[in-house]
Amino acid sequence: MSLSELDLERERAALLELHATVRRAHFDTDVNQLLANDAEEWINVRDAKIVRRRREDNVRMFTEYFDGATYHEWDDIEPPIVSVSNDASLAWMIVNVRVRRMKNGEELRFRYAGIETFEKRDGRWIKVVEVGTFERD
Repeated sequence: MSLSELDLERERAALLELHATVRRAHFDTDVNQLLANDAEEWINVRDAKIVRRRREDNVRMFTEYFDGATYHEWDDIEPPIVSVSNDASLAWMIVNVRVRRMKNGEELRFRYAGIETFEKRDGRWIKVVEVGTFERD
């Protein structure tokens, strides 16, 4: 079944809103907001390693990562590229962001580019795979 272009555009907009939510979660250092649309277990690819990540591990990791941190930048370098399957059951989004954060008096600047894969589950987009690259600024 193929959805109309209007429906697919609405799905793209929903995915862009998820990206905006992730941005807000960084500035708010809100772990629950950050992980709200992640699967209970998802696959992460980074540094030539494939790792299955469980929600409880991500909660622990991001709680520590956000503790005492403040974000001054978490901004798109270029607009995200979003693609939605014709039946709106799968989607991917490529993002490229610049990050500047402070923690414990130290500033960290880096760029992140990655692709996230989403499945539509119970009417919601859920992230199931993330492949990311980082480069110090």
